[in-house]
Amino acid sequence: MNILALNSEHSLSPILALRHKRDLHIIAMGDSSVFGVGDHGDAIPSVGAGWAGRLAHDLCAKRFINVAKNGARARHILSQQLNAAIAFQPNLVLICIGSNDVLRGDFSPAEIRESLIAVSKRLTASNAVVILLGLPDPIRTAPGPMSLRKILSTRVAIINEILAQLADGSQTIFVPTWNSRIADERQMWHVDRMHPSAQGHQHIADLVRRQLSLPRCSIKKIPTHFDISRNHEARWLLTNGFKWFAKRSIDLVPALIWLVVSDKFLEFKSIRR
Repeated sequence: MNILALNSEHSLSPILALRHKRDLHIIAMGDSSVFGVGDHGDAIPSVGAGWAGRLAHDLCAKRFINVAKNGARARHILSQQLNAAIAFQPNLVLICIGSNDVLRGDFSPAEIRESLIAVSKRLTASNAVVILLGLPDPIRTAPGPMSLRKILSTRVAIINEILAQLADGSQTIFVPTWNSRIADERQMWHVDRMHPSAQGHQHIADLVRRQLSLPRCSIKKIPTHFDISRNHEARWLLTNGFKWFAKRSIDLVPALIWLVVSDKFLEFKSIRR
């Protein structure tokens, strides 16, 4: 009976085989949204299981590790996170990347594409299913002036197109987010408006699980409602927001100013014509 079950599992597609895995191994790769920023945990305020950890919980994964890192870009998944993923031998890989790329002055779609192609090929070669999570539209979700959000929105669209092109429907799955509740509902976002809230993280976990047509195995979900005061949120934003701004000021702020100025200049030239 066990031999028949084993042979049956090997004959299934990698996605369907996930339903029959009793020792599911899941790894999360990417940036701070994968790391769990915006969720809530006991050890680190405003950092919890995140959507990847919540999905692993809901699927009752036997093993789960998260190698995502705050500030990571597409190049960092290839150079710093891939080897750990290969060694872990996962059945399911959860990736969200690109938010830090669109915010930087040296934004390179070609580099992003090449990095993600290399990562996807290495992981699918080991028969893992790879989830590529799409990015929401900054025009609808991000803080800041509309002129800047339009520029970031254009960059996000480029990354989403790359992710969609990499998806083959069998082992690499693209999960869009811009038409889901996270694109429109304020409670889906952390106070910084850049990371999902606990509710947002759970919503993404549910979105990915349904895309894979996998049933929830856990008896209960990880809680999403926390008694967080406005003072706590304000304190978190002032301390962590200031640190983030200080780290990005050298490259990010001048780059964003240049993006807005150059965009306005091109708009002015088109009007003059």
